Amino acid sequence: MSIRGKKPMMTYRTLLEQSQKRHDKSYIEYLLQGTTNRKVHELYLDNSKVSQDTIDKFNQLLKKKKADKPIQYLLQKAYFLSYELYIDERVLIPRFETEELVTLTQRRLANSGKRSAVKSLLDIGTGSGAISIALADIFLQAKIVATDISKDALEVAKININRYNFQDRINLYQTDLFDNLENNVFDLIISNPPYIPEHEIEKLSPMVKNHEPRLALDGGKQGFEIIEKIIRQAKDWLRPNGLLALEIDPRQAGLIKCLISNDKFQISSVEFEKDNQEFIRYAFIRYE
Repeated sequence: MSIRGKKPMMTYRTLLEQSQKRHDKSYIEYLLQGTTNRKVHELYLDNSKVSQDTIDKFNQLLKKKKADKPIQYLLQKAYFLSYELYIDERVLIPRFETEELVTLTQRRLANSGKRSAVKSLLDIGTGSGAISIALADIFLQAKIVATDISKDALEVAKININRYNFQDRINLYQTDLFDNLENNVFDLIISNPPYIPEHEIEKLSPMVKNHEPRLALDGGKQGFEIIEKIIRQAKDWLRPNGLLALEIDPRQAGLIKCLISNDKFQISSVEFEKDNQEFIRYAFIRYE
């Protein structure tokens, strides 16, 4: 008869470290974060015992893992700034770059003394509703129009808007850019539009091209088709000195400069900002 020691207690840190021997570290961290609704650093610091129920849920999700399916779609959950959002394959997964678009836009309006003056804004291509929800919490007096060409995407946005009780301040419209909007003018127009050149879609990682909606990725021949339309039309929908804030492909800064060099657009200023990888990723335009 042999005597065996007790089975070591399974802590969150142990669960993370053991799982990472067989799976990608970031995948495992996100999966356990989604299972427990806790931040990753909290899990690493927690030396308490993991409940069997949590382990079972975690393992069940691991079994569902597909080689190219993003973890956010598996969990039907994504994080954007301080918000937890419902998502599925009808919408893009929110990215850090788009969080920065919101942060930089807020900073610009605050620095210009216009934050409190933002009473109405337009979010073009709202997808999951991430940008609109974040801005509703920043500009507390603002009424927001959130549009998308995809009815499916708007259904996802509605779930998230209702979750945060912004249904009275965020109005959803199915439309192509500015088409069929009511005769409004806005203090801010913001968009993370499709900006990937169509011939590059198939070169994207399987996680992106096989699961994220092509409609939200494909920006036309140069990836610039939708951005150009927004820049051409935005002046008619902005109040004087209103701001147009765009997330772009780094290669499109030159195209924007070329486009607005034409006097008929009456641009008073255009400024570009880099992302955390030091690529030009954002354009901020004001009209005369």
